[in-house]
Order: sequence, then structure tokens, then C-alpha cells
Amino acid sequence: MTIPLPLLPGWEDLEISTQIIIRDAIKRGITVEVVDRKENFLRLVKGKKSEFVKEASKTRLDSLMTYLVMENKIASKLVLMENQVRVPIGKNYANPKDAISDYSLFLDKKKVIKPVTTNFGIGIGISNPNDHLDKFTYYVSQAFDYSNSIIIEEFIEGPEYRFLVLGDEVVAVCNRVPANVVGDGVLSIQELIAEKNKDPRRGEGHITALEKIQMSEIEELVLSEVGYTFFSIPKNGEQVYLRKNSNISTGGDSIDVTDIVHPEFKSIALKAAKAAGAVICGIDIISSAITEVPNPNHYAVLEINFNPVLYIHEFPYSGIPRSVGDKILDLLGF
Repeated sequence: MTIPLPLLPGWEDLEISTQIIIRDAIKRGITVEVVDRKENFLRLVKGKKSEFVKEASKTRLDSLMTYLVMENKIASKLVLMENQVRVPIGKNYANPKDAISDYSLFLDKKKVIKPVTTNFGIGIGISNPNDHLDKFTYYVSQAFDYSNSIIIEEFIEGPEYRFLVLGDEVVAVCNRVPANVVGDGVLSIQELIAEKNKDPRRGEGHITALEKIQMSEIEELVLSEVGYTFFSIPKNGEQVYLRKNSNISTGGDSIDVTDIVHPEFKSIALKAAKAAGAVICGIDIISSAITEVPNPNHYAVLEINFNPVLYIHEFPYSGIPRSVGDKILDLLGF
């Protein structure tokens, strides 16, 4: 699907999720005031009604403490566990020494090493069973670069899905596929990345529907684990992943699956949101069987996101676009 870029001429420096809110507000006759352009901070006014909206999904509907619980992965995991929501098994650490000393504890397991308080997949590493201590230490160090505390937990196999919860409803679900290219037997990975990045929907800084795939040391490391470099030529039809995290902000693809997700998974997402007291949030669930009745051995709730982006649902890489901006305006009473 091709969308006009910029989405709103004159507003193109704002994040595309913010542009979605502005577009839908204007359609309703709501006056849009930009309070702080760099912060994507808006005030919406219609008659005597006024509402502040920051980064499209931060509103008065969620309290500061709700944000803090969702932002902190230790706190959010605690409330999920207390509400009988299945989460990955793991431990949290306040310093690198303690985390590295538990190397043998996780040695034979595939594990995720992640900062406690970051978003957009920043600082997350995935370590394979029997990874060398040097690699484990690298991921631990990387995670601590972004947070004072980190979590090391079991890696659950399967695709990752973002459930967008608005009020008492899951309004959209998308499968977030890690940054990847598909070989043609002729072009190198570097050339395939350049071709995929030509898509006008891909840009940088969250002002387009998708983000460009990068060629940093992170992508280089992921490729090296399967014996590839940027100059390798994949076979025709071979899908090559350049990231282990599935964030769209690091070049991933968003695939809408709202209509095929088993209803019980939507109930789990709503239960997770209520555990944190959240009205607007994104629930990340990993599952190898998203269309079937949930089996605790095959899924887990990974995170509660306090600032879910809208554009991955409004403008998916493939699948049905979902109108989510209007639903936020509905919740705000416009």
C-alpha cells in the first residue's frame, strides 16, 4: 500500500503517529495547537473542550504511575504475574557483575537480555544456547548502556505480535517481523537492503510509515551468526534477517493480523492492560500459534508499552489498514 508522503504537508517534521491524530482531529473540526513541536505535544480544542496529547498516545486517560509501571519492565512483569498473566521466566540485575556471574545459569538456554526502562527495542540482545562468555558479556554491557537495571529471561519461540488496546477493546493486532531482505540469487545483502529502502514508505525518525533498514554493527553481528556479511549473496527466495528484535523502528515489517488472531489472545491483552491500569497501551505477545486457543507452553506476554505507535496499524507493510487515530479521539470524548 502506498501512502502520500508527507501525510500532512506542513506537518511532515512531526512523527507520523502525531500526524494521524492531527489528520483525524481536523476532519472532526477540532482545532489543533502545537504546544511543543519537537516533543510532538498537541492541544486539541473544540468548543469548551480541551485535551493535551503527547506523541499521539499519551493522554490524561493514563496516570503518571501507570506510565511508570509500563515503562519499567520489572514493575510491569510483577503486576502481570500477580494477575496470572503468562510471562517469560527470568531474573533482573542491578549491576553487570551479578548478571555476568549468572552466565552458567543461562548457558544452555536461548535468552533475551534487555534494559529495564527503554522502548523501541533499544539495547536488546538475544543470546543463543552455549554462546561464548564474550558474547553474553557484550549483550549485558549493551543493555546496561541504556538502563541502570536489566532483565535476562527465557526466549519464547515464535513471531511477535503488537496488540493495540484502546479502552476496553483490542482495536488492531500486527505481526512485527524483524528487519529482513529476501534474496534473488543475484544481489548482495547490501544491495537488497538498498532496494528495499527505496520504498517511499521507508524513512528515518518515525515520520514515515516504515523505517529504513540500517547497516550498523548490530546488523553485521546478526549476519555473522549465520555466516553472512553485507556482501553475501543469498539464494533466490531465501529470507535473511538483519535484526533479532522485531521493532518497526529498526527496519521491521508490520503485517496486520487483527482478523485471524484467536479471540482469547485479545482477552489476554486486555487482562494485561488492566493489570497495569492502562487505558491506552500496546501489549506485546509472542506465540507460535496465534490463531489457536492459547497454550501456556507456546506463548507469553513480553511487555506493556506506554507509548504505542499508531502508524504500524494505520499503514501496515501488508494487510488491512486499521483506523486507530479516530478511536483515541473517541476515548477523549471528541
